Amino acid sequence: MNDIVTRPEVAEYLRRVRAGLTGLPDEEVAEVMEDLAPHVDEVYAEAGSLEAVVDRLGTPEEYAAELRRAGGYPVAQDTQAERPRTWRARYVVWAAAGATVAAGLSGVLSERYDEEALAVALLCGLALLPALWLVFAGMVRRVDVESVPEYRLARDQARRAVRRLPSPERVRALAPGWRVARLLLVALGCAAAVRADAGLWMVALLGAAGVLLWAGRRVAVDRRLLLVVVPANALAIGLGLSLAVQAVDASGRDNGYYYPVSVSTGLSYNGEPLGNLYAVDGEGKEIPEFYLYDEHGIPLNVYQYGCSPTNGELFDNRFPAPNTVYGPDGCVEQPGMPFIPLPPNGTTTAPTTTAPTTTAPTSTGPTTTVPTTTGPTSAAPTSTASVTTTPSPTTTKG
Repeated sequence: MNDIVTRPEVAEYLRRVRAGLTGLPDEEVAEVMEDLAPHVDEVYAEAGSLEAVVDRLGTPEEYAAELRRAGGYPVAQDTQAERPRTWRARYVVWAAAGATVAAGLSGVLSERYDEEALAVALLCGLALLPALWLVFAGMVRRVDVESVPEYRLARDQARRAVRRLPSPERVRALAPGWRVARLLLVALGCAAAVRADAGLWMVALLGAAGVLLWAGRRVAVDRRLLLVVVPANALAIGLGLSLAVQAVDASGRDNGYYYPVSVSTGLSYNGEPLGNLYAVDGEGKEIPEFYLYDEHGIPLNVYQYGCSPTNGELFDNRFPAPNTVYGPDGCVEQPGMPFIPLPPNGTTTAPTTTAPTTTAPTSTGPTTTVPTTTGPTSAAPTSTASVTTTPSPTTTKG
């Protein structure tokens, strides 16, 4: 019996069975407990946890009631103070469920460290305080909680889910590792909160870590601590999911799957922004003023800067923009182009139309022979006409 008592879980189970046998003769209670202790210890050694003992033997109160019926003793008469407080027990169940859900969501949303999410979690935690007081003050017993239909439904569903697992024993064997893992997750959450300068979140996570450290192993003996351990576990699971999402996002950015896109206004050429444009005609002469539009009639604007206060920063499609130069005299707007344009390459010269040349026939006039002076003969061009002039006869003096 001394070896059995050293197991805290078995000792707690036997204590509650003895409490359920109140009213029976002491000698008979001692005999029953002496026979019961090795049996419970054997079941615990095979199952490995108090939950498995409860699954096999039932709760201590149920087992005590069965022993009373087997011995022919009446069921213990509950006094007014011992009757299940259904409404108090239901409040405890719903407060624990709300705190668990809020803690899990807070852990998932901890990536953004929103104060609103933290406020919701803290409100649910405050709603859990009266439930803790009711349980630890003895105003709500475990049998009262187990009498709530919602609790029984959730417990049965959870047990069925565990039994459907390929190897439930291996899952139970992971319990010590989970105690360490949840503390590690909370510690990582605290480190992330420090980097994000989220002081309130850091305080809340440190509080959760303290609860897990203090109540982690005690919950196997005192099941009342489940009211705080279950929400803390939900917070750790939520933190794990949040940290996993952050790790995946960071990996995606490192691998080049995430590219921040920056959109700039104005014109660009080969990825470089343009500040000014110049245009020349077919002969390479500057076009002093022109405006740019796209195919939809939208102006192609760029930022333009001038020297005068009235011609400061503009967003216009008039080109060329003022060519400003800063020197000893301040800002100066230089006219013209800042470079000498080359003649346009590959320009096509329009063909020149040559009119056909018509040689007009010359008219031979009468030749007068002067003995002393010979005058120059001049051939005057004549225009082309449709009438042909017949040369005149030549007269010779005797």
